[in-house]
This record gives sequence, structure tokens and C-alpha cells, in this order.
Amino acid sequence: MKKKLLFLIAVFCFLGIGVQAQETMSKGQLVGSARLGLNSGGFPVAVAVDYGVVSGFINGNAAVSVGGEVGLFMYNRVDAGLGLHLSAAARGNFHYEFVDNLDTYVGLNLGILGRSLAIGGHLGARYYFGNWGLNLELGGGTTFGGSIGVSMKF
Repeated sequence: MKKKLLFLIAVFCFLGIGVQAQETMSKGQLVGSARLGLNSGGFPVAVAVDYGVVSGFINGNAAVSVGGEVGLFMYNRVDAGLGLHLSAAARGNFHYEFVDNLDTYVGLNLGILGRSLAIGGHLGARYYFGNWGLNLELGGGTTFGGSIGVSMKF
């Protein structure tokens, strides 16, 4: 799994060699996302919001955002059976646009999953068609997995 994550990071880096792009995340920009996922512990369903707090550095292609995420985490474990946890987390992201309309980001999240503290990281990408975009996010922490969804710039 770690090799796949490192491979994706390398792909994002090589896509940007020699490319100048416009910002997809900028200071004051609000982006909402809804995602469905699959991971090593169950099925997450989440909505998230990211707010751009700093932008325009590293050749004008980088930004930083903060936000939050809430969701449901459905699981089926041998020792516990079927279950459902609520989750809530604060998140922070570093964005870099390698290619026009492609917002790639890496971030950290801190929150709760059920009754437990959850700390994790994620790697994601959003490809925009106007104000709407497709979103893919891979993450780790208490579990490892991925999710896909839609995003909208407000």
C-alpha cells in the first residue's frame, strides 16, 4: 500500500514539470465535496469543506486551505458485527496545481471516529469542469483506503 501511495505522489510531481497553471484553490475560495469510499475497515461516506487561507506562492500555483469533514463510517467486523460510527475532523491541506483545472493536494486531519481520536493524512486530486469537479482522495490513519466524489467551488 505504501508503494502505491509513493507512486501516486511521484506521478503528481512528474506531471508538473515545465507546466505553468492557474490556481484552482485560492485565498477566500470555498470548496465543498461529497465522497463515497472503501477502506480497510469499512465504507466511509463524508462531506467536507475547504477554505483557502493563503495562495499565490511557488510560482503562483500553491495554496493552503483549512476546513472540516463530517461523515458516517459503516463497518462489519468479525468481533463486533455490523456497526456505524459518526466522524468529525478538522483538516488542513497544501494544494499545488500542476496542470490546468487539476487541484492536487496533500493534507492532515484530526478528529473523532466513534469514541476514538483519529489522526490521519490524505492525498487527493480534484479535476474541475467549470465550478464542478470530480474528486479522488486516498488516506491513512486508523484505516487506509480511498474515496471518490464530486466537488463544487463556491
